[in-house]
Amino acid sequence: MRYIYLLLLIGVSIAVFVTVINPRYKEVQKIKTDVAGFNSRLSAAEALKSGREELINKYNSISKADLDNIKILLPDSVDNIRLIIQLDALATKNGLSSLRDVQYETLKSDQGVSAPGANVSVQKPYGEFTMSFSTTGPYKNFLSFVSDLESNLRLVDVLEVKFNPSLAANLVDNLNYTVKLKTYWLKK
Repeated sequence: MRYIYLLLLIGVSIAVFVTVINPRYKEVQKIKTDVAGFNSRLSAAEALKSGREELINKYNSISKADLDNIKILLPDSVDNIRLIIQLDALATKNGLSSLRDVQYETLKSDQGVSAPGANVSVQKPYGEFTMSFSTTGPYKNFLSFVSDLESNLRLVDVLEVKFNPSLAANLVDNLNYTVKLKTYWLKK
């Protein structure tokens, strides 16, 4: 009889283990895994928060004048009117006539660039704005204009320059210039 109690006690112990202890043990293990995952996400969030605060501090340490220069260098919109006014001011400063025949291409800001040999379109973080204009004046003044354009804060690529003699005066002192250029702006 003693063996029967012993066998019964072992059977009840196994039944309690299978029905009560083992499922709860698995629940605890799952909760431990979830807690470890949450802790890793929490530490990643803390790292992101400290990185964000560091970037905010760096941004706040930039002087107002430098921020204004950065906005001129690479504006967050095309701002074609301000660009035309700026180019006209450079032209008149260098003794050239005011800008004429100003033309610009329609913006294609949403189009991506296809990589050669690939079917993937890569979106650029910046937009391009192409414009052309004409002006008249002496060649040395035009060289000064291009030099000022080169040292200007706004990023500008001169794509094409055409020279034509002017009918108005001396050919050397008065040439017509047609300039095509490209400038850039950051997409929001």
